[in-house]
Amino acid sequence: MRDFTQYVHEYESSGRVRYAVGDWEQTQFYVPHDAHTAKLTGCSGSFAQTAAGLPDTYESRGRALRRARYLFYEMDKEYQDFMSEE
Repeated sequence: MRDFTQYVHEYESSGRVRYAVGDWEQTQFYVPHDAHTAKLTGCSGSFAQTAAGLPDTYESRGRALRRARYLFYEMDKEYQDFMSEE
């Protein structure tokens, strides 16, 4: 299983440490939407230039890590299945 801490990013907001969930892709962050949000918005995910701009932010690293596991688990599973086929 992949280390999901790579999807948790720390930043400071109003003097307090916050944690955002997203995947850094070359020049921006990407976070997939859960099935319910994707159905409502018609979009598979959100993009942001900074961690503070991501929709999923938390006060504790543990909560952010749980959210990262939830959001990125399926992507990780699909990637592992793809790599095992080669």
